Amino acid sequence: MTEAWTAKQRARWPLLIAQLEGSWTPPSWEAIPQEAIASLDASLSAAVENALPSSEERDARERIATKIAPVLERAVRGSKVLPFGSAETGLVLRGGDVDLCVVVSSDKGQKRLVRDIARALREENYTSIQPITRAKVPIVKCRDAVTHLPIDVSVNNTLALRNTELIRSYVQLDERVRALVVLVKHWALHRGLADAFGGTLSSYAWTVLALRHLQSSTPPLVPNLQEGDPRRVETMDGRTFDTTIADGEALSCPLSLGELFAGFFHRWFVEHAWSSQVVSLRQSAELNRKKHGWPLPKPSPLDVLQGRAERCGEHLLPIEDPFDLNHDLSRVVRPEGWADIMEEGLRMWKGLVEGASLESLLATSDHATLPEAPRGLFDDLRDRPRGEVETMLQDARDAHDDVALLLEALSEERRRTISMAKAMRGTLQPSSGMPEDVVFLLETLRERAVAMKQFQQHRDGIDEVAMLPMNRIGQELQRLHRSLTSEVDVDHVPSLRNEQRDFARFLAVQAMHQSKPNADASHAAYVDLLRAQRDDVKQFAALHLTVEPKHEARLAEVDLKAVRIRTGDVDEYDRRANLLSNLVRDQRRERKRLSREIGRLTAYLGGGRRSNRNQRRQSEGHQHRQPRPKVDVEEVRQRAMDGGTLSLEDLGALLDEGGVVGTGNNAPSRSRQRHTSPKKRQSQRRPKPSGRRHDGQGRRHDGSR
Repeated sequence: MTEAWTAKQRARWPLLIAQLEGSWTPPSWEAIPQEAIASLDASLSAAVENALPSSEERDARERIATKIAPVLERAVRGSKVLPFGSAETGLVLRGGDVDLCVVVSSDKGQKRLVRDIARALREENYTSIQPITRAKVPIVKCRDAVTHLPIDVSVNNTLALRNTELIRSYVQLDERVRALVVLVKHWALHRGLADAFGGTLSSYAWTVLALRHLQSSTPPLVPNLQEGDPRRVETMDGRTFDTTIADGEALSCPLSLGELFAGFFHRWFVEHAWSSQVVSLRQSAELNRKKHGWPLPKPSPLDVLQGRAERCGEHLLPIEDPFDLNHDLSRVVRPEGWADIMEEGLRMWKGLVEGASLESLLATSDHATLPEAPRGLFDDLRDRPRGEVETMLQDARDAHDDVALLLEALSEERRRTISMAKAMRGTLQPSSGMPEDVVFLLETLRERAVAMKQFQQHRDGIDEVAMLPMNRIGQELQRLHRSLTSEVDVDHVPSLRNEQRDFARFLAVQAMHQSKPNADASHAAYVDLLRAQRDDVKQFAALHLTVEPKHEARLAEVDLKAVRIRTGDVDEYDRRANLLSNLVRDQRRERKRLSREIGRLTAYLGGGRRSNRNQRRQSEGHQHRQPRPKVDVEEVRQRAMDGGTLSLEDLGALLDEGGVVGTGNNAPSRSRQRHTSPKKRQSQRRPKPSGRRHDGQGRRHDGSR
C-alpha cells in the first residue's frame, strides 16, 4: 500500500494515508484538554455570528422572495410559490441560496415547467439563468440582478418542504442546535467539503450528520422527532412516504457548544464505523449496512485512488434521507471527495486536541469555492465622485430614451407586418378613418384571396391523385404503351398478373394525363392572382402603412436582414412578425433594466451618501441591529423629490416601488407643480363653495343676498 500512493496524494491527504498505513492513530476523546474546550466555547459564538448573514442580507432575501413569487406564479398558472431550505430553518450562511418551490397540479412535465420558468426569469432580467433538467429534481438556477444572491427554483419538490419542516423543528428545540449546524456547515463550506456537484457532501447532508450527533451525544440534546403516534403518511409522485414529525422538547443536556462541536468530529472521524453502519436520523438505534441493503462499495474508493479501478461503487459514506429511505445522501460523493472529507475531519480533530486556534482550523482552503458576496444597492457607486454618478444617470436616461424609440419603431413595424400578412390572406377588416381607396383595396384583396384559395384547393386536390409532374406522366404513358402493344417474345411471355397490373397502371396514368392540365391551369391562375395580390398589398402599405421618418431611421440601425421580405409570400410576413416579436421582447427587457438603473442612481443621488455611511457603521456591529421598520413610500418619494435626505431603509423601499418616479398614481409630479402659476395655486387652495350656486352679481338663486 505504501508504494501505491503518489507524492501529490501524500501531500493532499497526509493524515488519512498515515492512518490507513498504520503509522498514525487519531487521539482519543480523553486526549483533548478541558482548557481547550473552555477556550473553544469563547470563540465559537463569534464564529457563528460571522457565518450568519447580516440583517441587510436577510432583508434582501425577503425582498427577493417577495418579488420573484408573482413572476413564477404567472409563468406557471395555478401555482403557489413556497420558500424552503436553510433560509427557512435559520441555518443559511452568508451568500447562501434562496430556495423556492413552485407547487402546481399540472399536466405538463417538470422539465417543461422548468423551461417555462427560465423563460419568465429572462424576461424579468434575472442573471446567470441555468435550467437543470437532468437532475433528480429539475431546478432553475439564477441570480438576483441587484444583490447577485443565488436563487434555486424547483417544481413540486414537496419532499424538500417536509425536510425543511423537520429541520426547523429540531432547530427550534435549543439554541445549541442552530449554532452547531451553522458551525459544521461553515467549516465544510470553507474547507471545500460542501459541494455535491464537485463530489463531496451537500449542505443538507452535513445538517443531517450534525443532528444525528446531537441525538447520540452523551447525554443526548434532542429526541427523535420521527417516532411516536399518530403517523402521517403522504403520497408524492406516486410514492408513499412516512413524513411524521412529532412535537418534542430539548432534553436535559449540560454539554457546552464547545463539547458538542469537538464531539462531532470525534464521532464521525474517529469513532463511527463507516464500514458497517448507516447514519439514520429517523431511527434511534444504529442501522446496519447489510440490513439496510447498502453494502460496502465495490470497487472501494482506495481501489480508484490507487489505480486498481476506474469507477467506485456506491454508498461511500451512507447517510439515509429522513423520509426517502432509499436515498443515500452520499450518492454524489466521489473517491477524491471521500478522501478530502476524511482528511479534513481528521485535521480538525487533531487541531482541537493540540489546541490550535479556531481561526486557523476554519480558514478557507485553496480548493474551496465560496459563494459570491452579496452586493448592496450602491456598492459600485460608493467610491465614485458625485459628478461621475450624475453622468451615469444621464447616460442611463439617454439610453432609456433610445431604447424606448427603438421599441416604438419595432412595435410599429411588427404591427405593419401583421397587417400586411392579414391583407395577403384577405382577413384584414376595414376600420373607421380609413380612406375610401384603402377600403376599396381591402375589399379587392379579400375577394381575390377567396379566388386564390379556390384555385389552390382545386390544384392541390388534383395533385394528391396525380402526384407525378406532367413530363413524367407523358414518359410513363409512352413506356406502358410500348410494353402493352409490342410483339411478345415467346421466350419471355409476361404473366397474366403483370399484364393486368400494367393495364391498370396505364389507365391510371392516362387519367392523370387528362386531369393534370386542369391542375396546371389552376396553378397558373393562382400564381397570376398571387402576383396581383402582392402588388395590391404593396399599394395598401404605401397608402395606409407608411413608416414614420423617425422610425425608419431607427430601423435602419437594426440588422433586419434575417427578416427581410423577398418574394412577398405570406409565410415571409409571418416569419418577419415572429422575429420582430422577439426583438420587441428583448428591447422591453432592456427598457425595464434601464428603468431600474435610473431609479437606483436617482435614489443614490437623493440620499445615498449618508445611507452608505450608515450602512458601513451598521455592518461593523450588525448583531445589534433591529429589523427595518415599515416605510411610507409616498412620503419618502416626496422627500426625495424635495431634495431631502433618505435612510437606507427609505432607499430600499423606494427602489422596491420603482424609484423616485414610481408607478403609483399618488406620487406628485414636480414638473407639473413647477409650471402651475401662483394665482392658480392660490385658487386651488380656496375653500369650495357651498351647494347653492351664485350668479355673477353675488345673488343666490333663491333671490336672497
